[in-house]
Amino acid sequence: MRISCSASRTVPALVSALLLSACASTLPLPDPPTADAITTETEHQRSEALVRQHAREYRLARVARPLLIAAARDLCPVQQRSDYGLRLHSIASYAPSRRDAARTLYTLDRQPMLRTPVPGSPAARAGLRAGDRLLRLQGRSIEDMDTVDETLHAVSGPLNLELARGDAFIVVKLWPDTLCDWPIRLSRSSVINAYADGQQVRVTQAMLAYAQEDNELALVIAHELAHNGLQHIDKQLQNLLLGALLDLLALTQGYPSPGIGATLGVHHRALRWELEADLQALVLLHRAGYALAPGVEFWRRLGTDFPASIRHTRGLSHPGTAERYLRMKAAAQALPNVPP
Repeated sequence: MRISCSASRTVPALVSALLLSACASTLPLPDPPTADAITTETEHQRSEALVRQHAREYRLARVARPLLIAAARDLCPVQQRSDYGLRLHSIASYAPSRRDAARTLYTLDRQPMLRTPVPGSPAARAGLRAGDRLLRLQGRSIEDMDTVDETLHAVSGPLNLELARGDAFIVVKLWPDTLCDWPIRLSRSSVINAYADGQQVRVTQAMLAYAQEDNELALVIAHELAHNGLQHIDKQLQNLLLGALLDLLALTQGYPSPGIGATLGVHHRALRWELEADLQALVLLHRAGYALAPGVEFWRRLGTDFPASIRHTRGLSHPGTAERYLRMKAAAQALPNVPP
């Protein structure tokens, strides 16, 4: 009874204190912004968000391109594509909520327009610029992005373009580079991560920010490309399916198996695959001309920032950063003596 009585006295006292503190405030709230002001600020933030997104996508494409070319040498013999370095967009490329910002920033309409070409790409070598409007492709008139996609998928040799730059008319022929056909995409996730699925690679926005140096980001991308090239995702899926079949067999025999086989299948050889991808990533970095030391040091920095990752613990599928750093440091010291 004493507890109940105490509670009953405390609640009114708290309410009174809150009311008194509210009455004691002498700062009036500012007038609410006008609808026009909110609209203007909304468009400003959308424009800034689009500029930053494009800067992130450009950095990802710029760092990834030499690695995709290096990987085409032996990691993706049947999954290659001809690439001309054309980064295009039109007003239809954007969600309706972002089209006003895109139209303001880039004066876009339905006609495809070039975004900044990645350095070293065929488009960059030909002197193409952001803002060039694509008029004809392989002699075919271009009116929207669908036409561009259809044409680019059908061609593998020299590409003939006709473009408008202001009042000038430009005719260009591009010869393609050969890349692994594994798109490198940006994920807006706030988790520091990157992953491959056998068909593409995704790098989170948080990882892009954390990998401050291009050499660090290159190591992250190369590691995921190595997973694709070494077919680790397919092997992991096979292990998962085999484990699931064992779970099903156990159930038919009256033994409860709440996913134990599938879990063991996913983790079987996972540590070895991670180490294999680390070493193959160094080879890709070396071939692509990236410095090896900054990428190796990335694992040391990751461990010091996130101490839980320093040592491998039972059940995890990735080696600890201490082991990873030491293995990669030893491998990197030998690679400069090997021709790219």
